[in-house]
Amino acid sequence: MLPDPPPLRASDRDREAVVGLLAQASVDGRLTVEELAERAGLANGARTYDELKAITADLGSAAHVAPGAHGGAVAAAPVERHRAILSSLDRRGRWRLAPRNRFVTVLGSIQLDLRQALLPGPEVEIELVSTLGSALLLVPAGADVRVSGGNALGSCELHLGAEAPPAGAPVIHVIVGGALGSVEIRSEPRLGERLKQEAKRLARRLVEPSDPPPPRA
Repeated sequence: MLPDPPPLRASDRDREAVVGLLAQASVDGRLTVEELAERAGLANGARTYDELKAITADLGSAAHVAPGAHGGAVAAAPVERHRAILSSLDRRGRWRLAPRNRFVTVLGSIQLDLRQALLPGPEVEIELVSTLGSALLLVPAGADVRVSGGNALGSCELHLGAEAPPAGAPVIHVIVGGALGSVEIRSEPRLGERLKQEAKRLARRLVEPSDPPPPRA
């Protein structure tokens, strides 16, 4: 009996094609920002066709779009504006971003969680303007976050991973502005938020009904 042939090796072009398919799936709303970043990393590390097929098995036959192909469209897109004046604005879960976004807070607070958000393309622009307020942007690990600008007489803190993002990862352009405010950009929640989420998860497990015992023989 002949041994099974070894798995076919994937080329750089194969990996790039899969990353393009993942980017298109994100545009179509089938992958969140976090899923796109995670799968792009897996695609760039794949060594065989079988590994690449596993990454895209649940996506069907999305058309190929090269990473960065929508860069010009982002620059030309209109800006979607949001404000929190003496109030708070919170976006989390599965929500859709516009190509260009402007979030302004004055004497208020803004919290944006992009981990389960849906991107309009491989790149997105977010302007965060905080004046006498606070703004928190939570990005998925593995995303390519590019920050510019600053907060006059205020603070801008970055808490991002040390590893370079993989090729094809979603690109998030963040423009910081404002004065006497604070802007924080993180790739994971603060410790207090992580503890709160873990407590909720444990509470759900306690209230969920357990499996009934097996019937006696």
